[in-house]
Order: sequence, then C-alpha cells, then structure tokens
Amino acid sequence: MKLFCRDEMQRLEMAAVTAGVTLAQLMENAGTALAQEVESRCRPAFGKRVAVLCGKGNNGGDGFVCARHLSQKGIACVVILTQGEPATDLSREAFAHLPQQVRVLSGGEEKEAAEAAMDTADVIVDCVFGFSFRGELSGVPAHFLGYAGNLACLKVSADLPSGVECDTGRVSAGAFRADVTVTFTGKKPANVSYPGKEFCGETVVRQVGVPPALVEGAETRLFETDDSFPAACLALPDPQSNKGDMGKLLLVCGSWGMAGACVMAAKAALRCGVGLLQIAVEERLYPILAQAVPQAVFLVLDWENRREESEQALLDALEKCTACVMGCGLGERSELLCPLVFSHCRRPMVADADAINFLSRHPGFLENVSIPLVLTPHPGEMARLCDDSIPEIQSDRLGAAQQKARETGTVVALKGAATVIASPDGRCAVNPTGNPGMAKGGSGDVLAGMAGAFLSQGVAPFETAVLAAYLHGRAGDLCAEKYTQRAMLPTDLVDVLPEVFREFPPERP
Repeated sequence: MKLFCRDEMQRLEMAAVTAGVTLAQLMENAGTALAQEVESRCRPAFGKRVAVLCGKGNNGGDGFVCARHLSQKGIACVVILTQGEPATDLSREAFAHLPQQVRVLSGGEEKEAAEAAMDTADVIVDCVFGFSFRGELSGVPAHFLGYAGNLACLKVSADLPSGVECDTGRVSAGAFRADVTVTFTGKKPANVSYPGKEFCGETVVRQVGVPPALVEGAETRLFETDDSFPAACLALPDPQSNKGDMGKLLLVCGSWGMAGACVMAAKAALRCGVGLLQIAVEERLYPILAQAVPQAVFLVLDWENRREESEQALLDALEKCTACVMGCGLGERSELLCPLVFSHCRRPMVADADAINFLSRHPGFLENVSIPLVLTPHPGEMARLCDDSIPEIQSDRLGAAQQKARETGTVVALKGAATVIASPDGRCAVNPTGNPGMAKGGSGDVLAGMAGAFLSQGVAPFETAVLAAYLHGRAGDLCAEKYTQRAMLPTDLVDVLPEVFREFPPERP
C-alpha cells in the first residue's frame, strides 16, 4: 500500500485540481467523511456533545465542515479556535457556513469556557494541524491538545493527530493521542510507523474526491507491505531443479556460548527452501551444531592450530556460495572473521548482530565493501551504528533507516515494531506484521536466516528484506494465536513457517 509523504500529498491534490476537482470540494468531502466516522462511533448520535479543535489553516476548515454536518444530525457541537480566526480562503468560507447552533469559542480569550466544553464532550475532534505539522507544539494549540489527553472520551483526528510529523512519524511533546484517525486519500508514513502510529490509534482511510487513477498512478517513496508482496517475490521452482539451483547459503555464525543463534538462523534458512546450507564453525562447536542441524554441511575451522588452512577454506566457501549470513552469535570471533569475510566476499550478504557491532566499532569499514549488503540492526545496534542514542533512533525510525541506507549504500532493515526497510535508492517499506511476543532473544537470528535463504535464491536485497520481515512477522502472529504472546518462543517461529508459506503460494509465471 502506498504511503503519501507531505509533498507527495500536496502534488496529488494539485493534480486533482488540474483534473477538475476543486479544493473546496476536497475540503467538503473530508469534513463530511470525518463527521460520518464520528457519527458511526457514537450511536445513537442525537444529543451527543462534540468539541472540535480547529487550527487556522485548511485542517481547521475540515473541522468546520465536520461540525456543520454533525450539528445537522442533532449533535451539540462546539468549535474551539486554537489559533484565532481562520487564515485561508477555504477555511474562512467553511467557517462562514457554520450554522448558528454551533457554538464558537476562542481558545485564547475564552480558555475556561473552552475547557468546560471539552470536559463535557462525548467526542473531541482534532483538526488543528494535520499532515503539514513540523517542529514542536507551543502556545494555545499545545495547551488544548494536551488538555484533551487528560479526558476520557472518544478522540478522533483528521488526517494525522496534531503534533505528529507526517513524513517521519516523530511526535512532539503534548501531541494529540487519537483513538481513531481518519486519513484522507491514502495513509501517510506516520499512520504506520512508530512513534506516530501509536498516537493515531486505529487509522481509517477515506476517499475525498481525488480521482482513483491519480492515486493509482502517483509515485511514492514509501509503502506499507501487504499480502500481495510475498507471492510476487516467491517463484515456483523449475520442475527439474536440483539442490544447487535452490540457493547455496553460507552461515558464518555462532561461537562458544552462543551456538543457539546459529542453530535458529540455520533452521529458518532451511524452512525457507535453501537448497544447500553450509555452516562455517569453529571446531569445538561442530558436535553441537551437527546434531542440531543435520541437514547442513559444515566447514570446520581450527583457528588455533590450522589458521592458514582454515582461512583458505573459508575463502573457498565464500566463492562457492550464492549468499552469506554473518554475525548471529559470532561474539568475540567477529574481530577475526568480519574483516576476512567483508574483504573477500563477492556474494550478497546479510550482516546481523555481531557483524553490525563490528561495523560500529570500525567506522568507515563499509567504504571498501561493494557487495549487495543487507543490515538488520535492532534499535540498540542501530544506535551504535549511527553513534546516536536509542531514543533518538526510535523518535524517527524512518529517517534513521533512510539516512543509514544512503550513507552506506546498503539495505537497512531497522527491526522492531513496524520494522522499517530502507534502500539506498530511496525506496522504503514499513512492515505491518508481528507483535510484542517476538521481542525475545533469537527472533532476529530467525529473521537473518530467512533473509539469507531468499538472498541465496536470487531475490534482490531490498525485496529480500521486505519479504523476510513480512513473513517473519506473520509467523509471529500465528505463534501468538497458538501459544500467546507471553509463551511463544523464537524457535516456534521456525516451526510455523510451513503454515505461513501455505498462506502465500507463489505466483505461476
């Protein structure tokens, strides 16, 4: 599903005007859609009380239209002007058409009356800023938006909650926290990406008059992955395929004390159909892993007694694989193995966990790495990679992933709620699947193994990361249904992958 950034939405609206739709029509339709949503959620609507917080721009105009329609349905409406009189021609026209029974209060001059109206409201409708907001809330708008946060009534926002930035999902202190957000024409990045998503509550998309052909043809930089994506990426194997045709994946993972990370990545890769799985592992771990993953072949490395021989064997394995996964549970061995693999690998690679931590400790190392690379950091690893704090990363997840993708020329999958996948070419996806039950050590290893399998089978790096994140999250949702979020385990994700693939059969060519 396309996500419309601020400038993209503005261009789309101007294209609609060129096609013969007036901005006044768009405002009328938006305010009507907002009123219909409010009415549907507070039945019986007659006699209910609604306070509409309005700004001075066109978002406030949507609120005036909404108040007019609600008033005509027998709902007692109070309009609170948080920025004074309307300041655009469209909003002034909408304001002029308010019926007499709609009470209008100035937030600046009639503060106590406005607060009293909000105290007794069944619904508060936020029409202060919308998708044009940037920066920090202040003054009278900040007061009333914050005041609404203390009230236990239904809260509805127009397009986006005021105080939430459209393109980044960043949230200002005191932002309006909606139960329902009615967004117009299409979702915005902040509707689906945290922290903005949390403030949107349930997002409902309503069409307001932009011709469908324009929406369909609009070019956007971001999208939310939907259930059509897996089938488009997963191809049916040729009937005459052999194991060599189904991908040759090399795992450079695991260390003493962290063998489980390697096991989970390996089993996930196998469940995703990789034809040949080879695991490069130090000698003392071989008995453990050979028993846990009998389907794999092993490259047993002896760094203490046969270092040169082990190094050459690893380089040979890198030449023969079609993709590599490095980092899951690599531990202290990362200082030895990461320079070797990054410098000599000529195949697409997934770098996870300790491989990312290695890059954090060695800034600039990626400048000499030219292979297709997928980085899969969690917020802590991303913070180290960017030399930022975790709160800074989490306050603008979209921006952090996009910037790091541009800087490094890699695909960056910033894990967490609504995983963000950014490509250096500007494409960006937000993942809708998954749940908090996946927030357990090992889930990331499963994701890395899945991504490695798809990469080894020829799926492009960006599509690999988007596909893996979506199916990984879907596996998590199935596990939550079966075991509950509390009781589910990362190993359960691997076990339910066959059910996930049954849901998304590949398209026939």
